[in-house]
Amino acid sequence: MILVRHHNEGNLKPYFYFALEEYILTKLLKDDETYFFTWEIHGVVVGKNQLIENEVNVNFLKENNIDIYRRPTGGGCVYADHRNTMFSIITKKVNKEFTFKTYLSKIIDAMAKLGVTIEFSGRNDLLYEGKKISGNAFLQNRYGMLMHGTFLYDCDLETMVRAITPSDEKLVSKGINSVRSRVTNLKPYLNGMSQEELIDHFEKTMTDQVHELSFEEILYIKQLAKKYQSKDWIFQKQPPHTKILKKRISGGLVEVQLDLREGIINGLSLQGDFFDKKSLEPFEKAFIGQPYTHDSIDRIMEKHRIEDYILDARTEEIRDLIAEGILV
Repeated sequence: MILVRHHNEGNLKPYFYFALEEYILTKLLKDDETYFFTWEIHGVVVGKNQLIENEVNVNFLKENNIDIYRRPTGGGCVYADHRNTMFSIITKKVNKEFTFKTYLSKIIDAMAKLGVTIEFSGRNDLLYEGKKISGNAFLQNRYGMLMHGTFLYDCDLETMVRAITPSDEKLVSKGINSVRSRVTNLKPYLNGMSQEELIDHFEKTMTDQVHELSFEEILYIKQLAKKYQSKDWIFQKQPPHTKILKKRISGGLVEVQLDLREGIINGLSLQGDFFDKKSLEPFEKAFIGQPYTHDSIDRIMEKHRIEDYILDARTEEIRDLIAEGILV
């Protein structure tokens, strides 16, 4: 297996490492080769096909300056900080049926040399004493196969739960206890081994060659990373969905239903116990086909004052409610 040395040029931003994976897969990889590297990030990473609002506590992330990223592989949402080691394995497709076990066994063998017994579980997890310490995702295309995953060293589990749990304190409290019963960090079981020493152990145990990225390769990868860094990739790549926002305002209880497709408003309707002064249809139709952005909402509501439609309502209240679901 070939170790890729990248010297953390990504500075904890995963889009660099996603681009590095793509570069290895499409430019470096040859038959009978397998590449490996480790990395660190800080943020929430959603799967390629996931709806962000269903997976994360958006308000908590904003309040704590935690970024959201989208990876090119499927699977579920993960939170990681700098005390969580990520790893990637890129190889040529060797058979028709992919199995995580083939590649995760290399991690299991590396940990066995430290006297730590790791078990493979389910479709894509690694467990220590019955508790999850690694989850993994997968991508395959005409170039080859990519697998990457998490490896919990000393991750902040409470922040993890708050970041990827809906904003209900009862759910959060239950979630923290539940996660602690099912997930564990490995640091207490490594006899004082630091995270850097663990990474060094993986690299020495699992690889026998080194590919040092050149200055030109790093420039190319950083250019490639702009795709994964873009808001279009992270936010507007979401599948078509309906967003429902509710709030009691001066004019009564208002529920806004938004039908969204790739960041564009396909439909908007207002419901609630308010008193309408005239048909809401012109107001609702004004949003159709418009981007779901602050600027777009402001522009529409300058032309369509909600005071003209709903008794005792105020434009700023409805504007803030509609904009409440905007992620960026």
